[in-house]
Amino acid sequence: MRQPSVHGVLRTLIQGQSNERLTEREKMSDTLLFENKLKTIGGRITCLQCNAKSKRTGIQCRAPATKGNTKCRIHGGTSTGPKTPEGRQRCAEAKTIHGNETRKARTERAEAMRRLSALEDLGHALGLMQGARMPGKKPS
Repeated sequence: MRQPSVHGVLRTLIQGQSNERLTEREKMSDTLLFENKLKTIGGRITCLQCNAKSKRTGIQCRAPATKGNTKCRIHGGTSTGPKTPEGRQRCAEAKTIHGNETRKARTERAEAMRRLSALEDLGHALGLMQGARMPGKKPS
């Protein structure tokens, strides 16, 4: 099956006609084409601009994106991802939640809090501890 050309897709979007065969990636790519056009080689070639942003300054990368992607070669536009089943498994195991912690770290911390809460209850029951208990939700 032949992919629609960029010019055909743009023409369809400009005329307001709906094209149900477009994928989400093509729609995103076409909307980005209007927003992030970049002229290279003396203004003769138009391409997408890399939409990666610097963590430190918040400034968008000004390099041209690789063909069919929204990132330049520096920011992973040429990456194809893990190919082997072992590589995919490693990637799934290392997956973080919201970029802050892994599932393993989260479960270890929850278990440590359960043990700490049990020790605190025991200390209060035996009269070894006095005063307010640890703030926060108690693990069940």
